[in-house]
Amino acid sequence: MLIARRLYQHAPDHKLGTLVNTLDIENDGTFHRALADAEMTARLWLRMLEDIQHQYRTPSLTFDAMHKLSKTSKATVPTYLRKLALS
Repeated sequence: MLIARRLYQHAPDHKLGTLVNTLDIENDGTFHRALADAEMTARLWLRMLEDIQHQYRTPSLTFDAMHKLSKTSKATVPTYLRKLALS
């Protein structure tokens, strides 16, 4: 997930399992199965939204805003998110 690469630059890598474990997202340890991966991806997506809203005091983010975030360079992510919070 490109957005996870932008938000969690400190993660050892950006594989789904690593992100889920690094962020302490509840899981049953099942990965590489379609349903389990879809559920973990959804939980990660919600966690990313929550972390952005908490850290930057942004309103609910649209899918379009998240898509733009995925295209934003890592260095300018904080600036982009601060601008969103002010709008």
